[in-house]
Amino acid sequence: MKHTGFATAHLGMLLWALLVAASFSAAAQVSQTIDPILLTGLRLLFCALVFLPLLLLKGDTAMTRNGLLGHAVLGLLLATYFGSLFEALRYTSAANTGTMFTLVPLLTMLFETVLLPDSSLRKRLLPMLIAAAGAVLLVLKGAGPEELPSPYAVSVFGVGCLAMALYSPLSQRLKANSLKGRGPVGMTFWNMLFGALFLLVFCGFSGGWRSGLSLTLNDFYWLIYLALFATLATFWLLHRAIGVIAPSSVISYIYLSTLFITLFHWLWLHQPPLPLEIIGAVLVGIGMLTLLMSSRRALPATVQG
Repeated sequence: MKHTGFATAHLGMLLWALLVAASFSAAAQVSQTIDPILLTGLRLLFCALVFLPLLLLKGDTAMTRNGLLGHAVLGLLLATYFGSLFEALRYTSAANTGTMFTLVPLLTMLFETVLLPDSSLRKRLLPMLIAAAGAVLLVLKGAGPEELPSPYAVSVFGVGCLAMALYSPLSQRLKANSLKGRGPVGMTFWNMLFGALFLLVFCGFSGGWRSGLSLTLNDFYWLIYLALFATLATFWLLHRAIGVIAPSSVISYIYLSTLFITLFHWLWLHQPPLPLEIIGAVLVGIGMLTLLMSSRRALPATVQG
């Protein structure tokens, strides 16, 4: 493994965590009257179209039937995650979905054990548990028992979390077989294209497409921002890192996003830190630093160019 590849991948994921953290505030600027699944489908479609010229320039358009099927499966996983998230948010709070999402890196490690067996997996388990515990404290803050999610919301978003957990290790596994040689641009383009098609077809049947008629110019501007920075850039950085860093370590950067959101509240919004938040921030820092050190010692199965 090249030192520059390792450092670049981790720096890219640090930027990924910042972009994900910023996306929550940006998403709140879009009118709440527009169907969120429609918005996500449009975001993914716009990202795919932006990447199309680059894909043609790189000549990464060759596709086999198995390759097409692989991208369709990965796109379906994306659509399942986003669809389940927005359905769950109708019945529970963002704090509860955020808490459940902290399980995704651990579930990713479980899928990684099956699809990409690696002797370093056990070394990464404890740091991930520490970071996950810290993230839970940051997300929950002062949430009380009355805010517990409904069984339906847990079931629906649980399926979405499983889909997102499977996404990274399955991407890496497919890139060793039917998607061999596919770079970050090609992976991002095809997966987002299929994800967009699944979501937009769903909106066609559900009637959610009608809410698109109320899109304003301001909504369109924020949609472009979310598409470019919160979707396109983050998924390209994700696919660039997968293969240099273990998939479970890559997705663990979501814990840093949680920490960045909390720091924003402390430093920018001048909200005094709660004791549990301070403990959570320390745990996330310790867990991620330990995870970084353990991933540095581990050699990946393949290195993505």
